[in-house]
Amino acid sequence: MRPLLLTLMALLASAGKSQAQLYADVQTSAGHFTCELNFAQTPRTVANFVSLAEGTRQWVDERNGQLSTLSPAQPFYDGMAFHRVVNAEGFKLIQAGSKRGDGTDGPGYEFPDEMNLNTPATYRFDQPYRLAMANTGPNTNGSQFFITGDAIEGLEGKHTVFGKVVSGQSVVDAILGAEVDANDSPVNHIVIEKITIRRIGNAAQQFKPAAMKLPTLSVPPFEQEAAPSPENTHRFLFSQGQRSELLAYASIDAEQQEWQKLESRWHAPSPYTVRYYDVTYPEGSPITGFRPIIAKYHPDALTPMTLSGWTLSLENADGVYLFSFPHDGTMGYMFTPTGSKLSQTGTIDAATLHYQASPHHAIAEFELDQQQIIHLHLGFDKKVQNNLHGRCVTKIKNFVITNPETGVGFYPGNFTESGGDKGFSMVPIQ
Repeated sequence: MRPLLLTLMALLASAGKSQAQLYADVQTSAGHFTCELNFAQTPRTVANFVSLAEGTRQWVDERNGQLSTLSPAQPFYDGMAFHRVVNAEGFKLIQAGSKRGDGTDGPGYEFPDEMNLNTPATYRFDQPYRLAMANTGPNTNGSQFFITGDAIEGLEGKHTVFGKVVSGQSVVDAILGAEVDANDSPVNHIVIEKITIRRIGNAAQQFKPAAMKLPTLSVPPFEQEAAPSPENTHRFLFSQGQRSELLAYASIDAEQQEWQKLESRWHAPSPYTVRYYDVTYPEGSPITGFRPIIAKYHPDALTPMTLSGWTLSLENADGVYLFSFPHDGTMGYMFTPTGSKLSQTGTIDAATLHYQASPHHAIAEFELDQQQIIHLHLGFDKKVQNNLHGRCVTKIKNFVITNPETGVGFYPGNFTESGGDKGFSMVPIQ
């Protein structure tokens, strides 16, 4: 009987482990559905979703720069509408997580993807009712999520799948059937009334969202004075330390009813502290309110503040690119087309270089020899010694010549994606 007893005990222990699960019960104005959350496979993503749903994580209302409170708790998703519903053949999804209700905002911070090729449950969309993070490119996750209504394999490798709907699929179907306007927004709002998190089993009970590598938000004390230049500029004095992002909001409305989000500022690892932030206002309309928020990030936030001093290499369907951004001297490139052994070289127009840095991603855009405009979305994934590596989405505009004799022409209005991106590497210039 002893071997049988041991086997029974092992089976019971195994059953206990398999039952350990984290659920999100979503009550909407259209009905109730439940999602099972993959907290073991995608812990950071689930921690973010759970803490926002329960109000145990602070978030920024990007409509006015107000920081949420923890006591009393302010659950992020309560009262939020599904702002996007797409019910096309082969592409069905419902999306929420935007306070503005138009998909242009988030919680005031970002965090990286958790897609793992060795764990299909984190990226596969071969079944309907998958719960995944919406984004604008690699490593731009925040608060927006979507649920699929059918298999959409074109999304694989682009969005972290962190759960699935396990009951109430008919409610998802009903939301998919809602009448929408030209922007895919339901004509009659469908609202998330409340999300309740249920923890079953020891593993789920011991899962602590606060232990995950997510940023913390705070409001720094500040003073203000007139900036030395230009005119109509206020200087706001406060400290911003390394590996942090400043979110700034200002109002020129006497009643402070209308607020504008200003340009954010990422301060990567650095030996110095930033001490001020200048804001220029329209003549005759001085700033009536200013709200700064500091998002403090963990050491895995790798984005450099500038491209200066780096070489950047990447490969896509067009070929292999190598870009050089020295501190001094001419910026240049080398390009080897796919299927060719001959490389093309040229210069980068420094005046066209635009670089917008965020903690886990960056947008870079520049012009090559007046022949191409390169637009790169860089998602920084890891650092090996002093070299940076990650994923890239490449978009290109090719100059169209209308007069071969004079070289006159134009750039088209829209970028095209090359596709076939195989990642990028950045190496410091010695």
